[in-house]
Amino acid sequence: MIRNALLSGLSIALSVVTPTVAAQSAHVHGEGRVNIAIDGDRIYMALEFPGADIVGFEHEVRSSDEKAAVVSAIAQLGDPMQLLRFEADADCEVRTADAAIEGEHEEHEGEEHAEHDQHEDEEAHGTFVAEYEVECADIGALGFIEFTYFSLFNNAQSLDIVLIDGNGQRRTAIDRANPVLRLKE
Repeated sequence: MIRNALLSGLSIALSVVTPTVAAQSAHVHGEGRVNIAIDGDRIYMALEFPGADIVGFEHEVRSSDEKAAVVSAIAQLGDPMQLLRFEADADCEVRTADAAIEGEHEEHEGEEHAEHDQHEDEEAHGTFVAEYEVECADIGALGFIEFTYFSLFNNAQSLDIVLIDGNGQRRTAIDRANPVLRLKE
């Protein structure tokens, strides 16, 4: 209950404080979004990834192989320790983790969706979402979070990150070539 309230608060704060992040389309192939709030010894994360990055397609499941790919991806996303590496000295462990796929309908228009010529004008797109709560015994020792996520999902290219912590809010990006989010400057 507290976690959901904090994540909801994080979402509201991010949409008010950084309207460009809220207005940005989640449907950019290769680019996921991560919102992180560090409060005391807890790290709250809300992640969103295009289906093409995770399973290689965005349409509704059409075969048993596609269904297996989705089930496997949700299991991987549901285990943050497969996707993230926290600095060992911080002694972090997962308190809660949830992952799912959400469908959305979009109109494909303009240059943003030129690569979707093979799609019909209106088709379901799968967006994978995950929420994590991680507790660290020594949050002060946490200087970085490495996103090993890139080694699991070959189509993932970058992550747009908004971080809120005791130092305020900042927006940054990491990518396949540089998968480490530095928490201390």
